[in-house]
Amino acid sequence: MLVKNNKGVTLVELLAVTIILTSIALVAVSSITSSLYRRESKECEEQVYLALNAAKIYFSLNETASCSGQTGLCVNIKTLKNNNYFNDSNKISRLKNNSKITISSDKTKYLYDNVVIGSETNFNNLCKSS
Repeated sequence: MLVKNNKGVTLVELLAVTIILTSIALVAVSSITSSLYRRESKECEEQVYLALNAAKIYFSLNETASCSGQTGLCVNIKTLKNNNYFNDSNKISRLKNNSKITISSDKTKYLYDNVVIGSETNFNNLCKSS
């Protein structure tokens, strides 16, 4: 009686396992990338709103704060940081120092780097990339 010794792996089996593992890796990387993008966007949005709240306080104390060529009140992030309007400057680490926050003269519209802050704002374009 002849006994076959099949202890090896065929090329087809090896190819199938490689394809399956590659597919799983692609799905995982895509999911992780998407999750990181959403987290960064949310983090940026929170930092912009922190800066807007600090600017509101600044504007209430400095009624004449203005930037050249701007109508309404204006302040930049660096001024807010230097005047300790944030408990922890690391909480706004993704904001650009030279970014300006402007409030319209009728005090109804807030702009961050000339972008109106509202429900349709793409916050990722407003922050430094990490």
